[in-house]
Amino acid sequence: MTPARPEADASPLARLLAGGRHNRLGLLWEPPTGLRIGDTAHFERVVRLLRPGQPGTAFAGHGVAVADPLRLPCTEALFDRLIVTSHLPGSTARDELRELWRVMSPAALGLLVIKARRPWQWTAPGWLEDDLRAMLDVLMFEVHDWQIETLPNRHHVILVGKRDGLRAAPIGAVETQQVTATA
Repeated sequence: MTPARPEADASPLARLLAGGRHNRLGLLWEPPTGLRIGDTAHFERVVRLLRPGQPGTAFAGHGVAVADPLRLPCTEALFDRLIVTSHLPGSTARDELRELWRVMSPAALGLLVIKARRPWQWTAPGWLEDDLRAMLDVLMFEVHDWQIETLPNRHHVILVGKRDGLRAAPIGAVETQQVTATA
């Protein structure tokens, strides 16, 4: 059964998980404790990956694989939907995001859950919104929605698309246009 379309103001996660039953979902890395993925049974295929040495408590009871975030064991354009939870270390951020872009199919949607920090927290791990937004733009990700949520720590929750000339399937409210009839 295909899940119902979410409301226009639905969370980025609900917007990502809505859609057809023929989508392939990638769950990369251990999600924060406050992020509830929900039911993934309507997806054609679900792949769960963990970083080396990362505990997989959220994926208990499911098959998982361990993968290097810079060399994912996936073919190009494999995933239609992607949920990535990462601290995104500054030293490898660009390469990790490039690898994510590689495994996303044309017109795919991804949800990036990345640790946030405040401007006065110089030594804290995480990203400022302006810095992360600039990097996503350079690496050809199109931001559809951006929220900062407490999961229990502050995280950027970003719904992105792959900027490759194709558009993601519309999710949420559809813009209507009045067209006049011509004879």
